[in-house]
Amino acid sequence: MKFNKEHKTTSFLSDTCELHGNLYTKGGIRIDGKVNGFISCDSTVYIGDTAEIEAQISTRSLVSSGSVTGDVVADDTVQINHPGSLRGEVKTCNMGIEKNVYFNGRCQLLSPEIIEKPKLSAPKTPRKAIPNRD
Repeated sequence: MKFNKEHKTTSFLSDTCELHGNLYTKGGIRIDGKVNGFISCDSTVYIGDTAEIEAQISTRSLVSSGSVTGDVVADDTVQINHPGSLRGEVKTCNMGIEKNVYFNGRCQLLSPEIIEKPKLSAPKTPRKAIPNRD
């Protein structure tokens, strides 16, 4: 994979952070912490050795050395490096898996025109406060 300005990492989630919910970013992101929910990135998602991801991922490219559980849709490339693991369905144009990497799931290698981004339902609105409540 060629790296240029579009692959620049602009966000970081450290190993001391834990996120439950939806994560959206236009630039690249490196994740070393825990994420549970949905990740959407217009660039590259880098997942470090200490990361534990239980999420649906929609991105241009994914480079992972951590633990990923969930479906991945990548417009360009998915690369799983040692000591990483991936459990789930992958839809991408290019995929690379290093030796001694755990992969349990299904992979569809598609042309860029066929890849469909997953649809996310609208976020729930918070409930209104109850007036005169003790």
